[in-house]
Amino acid sequence: MKTMKFIRFILLLIMVSPVLVSCGDDDGELSSAYVDSITTDYLRANRFGIFSMSLDLFEKAGYLDLLDQKGVTVFMPTNYSIKHYMKQKEYMLHQETGNETLTYTYDDLVKDLPLFKDSLKMYIVEQQVNRSDLEKMSGEAVTLKCMLGCDMNISLKKTKLYTENVPNSVNKYLYYTFIINGLDESSNVPLQDKDVSNYCQTSGLITKTGILHVLRDEHPLFFNRYEYK
Repeated sequence: MKTMKFIRFILLLIMVSPVLVSCGDDDGELSSAYVDSITTDYLRANRFGIFSMSLDLFEKAGYLDLLDQKGVTVFMPTNYSIKHYMKQKEYMLHQETGNETLTYTYDDLVKDLPLFKDSLKMYIVEQQVNRSDLEKMSGEAVTLKCMLGCDMNISLKKTKLYTENVPNSVNKYLYYTFIINGLDESSNVPLQDKDVSNYCQTSGLITKTGILHVLRDEHPLFFNRYEYK
């Protein structure tokens, strides 16, 4: 299992190496992360095309310009998050109808866009929040509101994730926690009130318009807890 995690870490480095402007220090912070383009142009230029569906949803919702608004911070989900969400919706269809031949495609998702388009605003914060900002704060964390108006907590946490077999490795991942009925202060919280937390697989990119963080591929779109089997 540890070997598989280490292999995954190496593959992740290969995938995000074009995204990172320079290698990080021991604490995981980028020594330089400036990008000479606006946020949406940078995302479109990704050679793996992992933001094509995400950008398309923002555009069809009429919110693409919000990603390039001056001074915002964007937490961008990848196409994998959207595909996972589609699998969730498909499984729910099977459960509701008993018909396992039904599918839920990207076209279906676009048709349902009026039902959830405002939720896309949870990925935008109307102020700049970077790694260096968090390191200056008590507990390396801050609670603020996303553009949707919901509370969110942004924090830096030390982790050995994917680096258990790498000597002297100390990483800090940036976490986005979607707060539900107050920030959890213990693990003894009812499931319906439990906050949903996800880390960013790439963080601290500074574009011409703001700050960009990329949520991990496994991030459940809209911080949805519902799982398909």
